[in-house]
Amino acid sequence: MRRMFRRKEAQALTYLGPDTEVLGDLKAKGQVRIDGRVQGSVLVEGELEVGPTGRVEGPKVEAKAVHIHGEVRADLVAERVSLAKTARFAGTLRAQALDVEAGAVFVGQSVAGEHKALEAPKEA
Repeated sequence: MRRMFRRKEAQALTYLGPDTEVLGDLKAKGQVRIDGRVQGSVLVEGELEVGPTGRVEGPKVEAKAVHIHGEVRADLVAERVSLAKTARFAGTLRAQALDVEAGAVFVGQSVAGEHKALEAPKEA
């Protein structure tokens, strides 16, 4: 009997270096690491990491998981969010799980810990 193995597809990695600047929306699948600057929305179907020199300013950031070491100024929606001690976040954050290290700066509002946290707020 012949056994068949399925190959796992390698996830794509999108990397924006420290000298990179994006003016406009960034959409990607797989993993994204930003060490440069993005001025616009960031929509990732996988994990997003904002490095220590990374900066994101825009209306929204959406990803499955977000790890912030740099600066994010946006409304953020993700299943899991972690803010490292060097992180600076300003905006509204909605996540099922939120981890904030001592030293991180968080200015804004958060809704975390419930599945409903990922749903958009209802307009009155």
